[in-house]
Order: sequence, then C-alpha cells, then structure tokens
Amino acid sequence: MLDRDAVLIVDLAKFYGGADVRVTALAGMLHGERRYAIATLEGSPLHQRLESTGLSFLSIPFSRGDPRILFHLYRMIREGGYTVVDTHNPQSQFWGGLAATLAGVKRKIGTVHSAYGPEHGDTLKGRFYEWVLRFSYRLGFHFIAVSESVHTYLGTLGIPATRISLIHNAIEYAENSTAGRSAPPLEDLGWGTDVFVLTVVGRLEPVKGHRYLFDALARLVKSKPNLRCLVVGDGSLRGEYEEQVENLGLRNIVHFTGFRHDVPALLSSSDAFCLPSLSEGLPYAVLEACHHRLPLLLTAVGGLAEFFEHRKTAFLVQPADASALERGIRWLMDHSTEAGALGETAFQLVRRNSGIKHMYAKTLETYQCDISL
Repeated sequence: MLDRDAVLIVDLAKFYGGADVRVTALAGMLHGERRYAIATLEGSPLHQRLESTGLSFLSIPFSRGDPRILFHLYRMIREGGYTVVDTHNPQSQFWGGLAATLAGVKRKIGTVHSAYGPEHGDTLKGRFYEWVLRFSYRLGFHFIAVSESVHTYLGTLGIPATRISLIHNAIEYAENSTAGRSAPPLEDLGWGTDVFVLTVVGRLEPVKGHRYLFDALARLVKSKPNLRCLVVGDGSLRGEYEEQVENLGLRNIVHFTGFRHDVPALLSSSDAFCLPSLSEGLPYAVLEACHHRLPLLLTAVGGLAEFFEHRKTAFLVQPADASALERGIRWLMDHSTEAGALGETAFQLVRRNSGIKHMYAKTLETYQCDISL
C-alpha cells in the first residue's frame, strides 16, 4: 500500500463482539505503520475500549439511525484525506459506503463477519441487511469474507468471486499458553474449586442461541450439581434471558457478567467453552477459547462446521437443539481426558491455520485492489 494511503475503519457496533476484536487487532497492526483511524459510536463499548488502548479513533455523536451520521462520516473522510474506507457490520456498510462514495473514495471495503440473511431469518431486518450488501456491491465495494461459509453466502447474493477476498479471523497464539483451568473461578460468585465452569462468550441476541443452552442446563442441573455457566457479553435480550434463567431455577447456576474487558482471564477460569449459535462465520470468541486449549462445544453451523471436526477438534451439535447441547455438556463433564485432548487438538489446528500477520498482510493487499464498477 502506498504511503499516502490513509485508512478509515468504520465500526458502528452498539455491542462489543468479534468484529470489534478484528477491528482492534487490525488497528494495532496499522499503528505506527500507516495513517488510520477507527470511526465508532460515541459511548459504545468499542469506544470505551479504544480510549484505553492508545489507538487512533474518531467518535460519532449520533445513533445509527440518525441521517446526520452520513454527513459526519463524509466530513471525516474529506478532512482526514482517507483513501481507503473499510466498513464492518451492515450499518457501517450503509452509512460508510454512502459517505465514501460522496467523498470520491475509490477503495471501499466491506468486511463481512456473518451471513446476514440466515443470521436474522426471514425478517425485515435480515432482508434489509442483504439489500445493504447488494447496494454496497453496486457502490463498488470489494468484500472481505472471514470464513468460507461467508464467502459462499456473498456469492448467493450475486457478488462475483473476483470481488471477494477470503481472509480468516486470526489472533496470535503463544506456544506456552496454559491448558485447562489455570485460575480459580470468580471468588465473588461463591463458586468453589470443585465446580465445572462452562463459559459462553457472545452478544445476547437471538442468533447466538443462548436460550437453547439455558434449557439444556435446566435438564442437567439435578444430575450435575457442580455445573456452572458463565455468560459473557451483553445485548438486547439480556433481560429476557435473565428472566428465563430465573424461571428455570438456574439463578445459582448461571451468572451474567455483561460486557467485560478481561475475557482471557475469564476463559482461564473455565473448564470448557460453548457457542450455541444458529449462524456463524469464524468467531473470535472460539479462537480465544482455543488459545486456552479449552474443550469446545459448538453448533455445526457456518465456519464452525467447516473448520472443526466432531470429536476430533470439538464436540459439534445441531443448532437450536437443547437435547443435543445437554448431551454435549454431559460428555465433556464425563470424559475429561478425551475432552482435554479435544482442546489440545483444536489449539494445534488454529495455531497452524491462524496468524494475525497473515491476516494483516492479506488485508493490506485487499486495500490495494483495483476496484472497478
């Protein structure tokens, strides 16, 4: 990429998730090497996190539905002289794409982290998000897909393969990372060292499938009294899920942490990791769990089904199936040796196939691509 190129990364997420992890990692690689900034919503979890990192960011004082955001982004681009605009999530792609087009930016990138349609089902939101992708293509976007399943999904929307780059999510893996629980459970929860901590990290939204996990826990609580579940993340369904947990009699079993900056510490306090999603790309939460060599209980969807193999690198179950999740949790608890081997094998798999420097280099190549309408 030419030295004169400056990158504006647009991430208008309301809740912190895997896309924000990738944005932060990318900014960390750009820092000191290229001129860049992250455009984010003022007061959002990403904004709060960026304030403590030293990374370059610009805050936007409007909600995602406020049309003034368009002209705010337009001024950012023109005043900052940004020649590359990389957008993450549908709202970013809609407003960022329009603003970049108005500002005459030729290199517009849409990084797509999941299949928008299947993620939201046959809803107005899902249809609108898919329209945004098609509209972005007509605006001249080049797309980055974070998994093979997302790449395939973009193709079903009529986006040609020549306009899609496959660049997997990645984090750095240390060879000396610890296996299994390396820290005691949170002391303030009153959980002793004899408990089995199953941790789930993700936005509290329908697509993440938490409600099926809670139903599974309710079926296990009598036969597995030492089972505990740590729910990390926040979202629009937190109140509903807390009510479900209360009604299922799981108040002392399930703990909602909300949004946390110390996810690695929480994973190091865990015995296993679960992601009961209904749709996924290749989420960072799973890669981080692999770094801790945690046994994985995952739904066989999207990039998870492509990347992991049942009973070899993860215990895979069908989505939206509380009984299958129940069987998976029981297996992890009853077969600790085999479960530990799953965690180790998954760690070796992702360490071989995930490198943040490779992700960064491929992203820079995409920023250079000659995009023509």
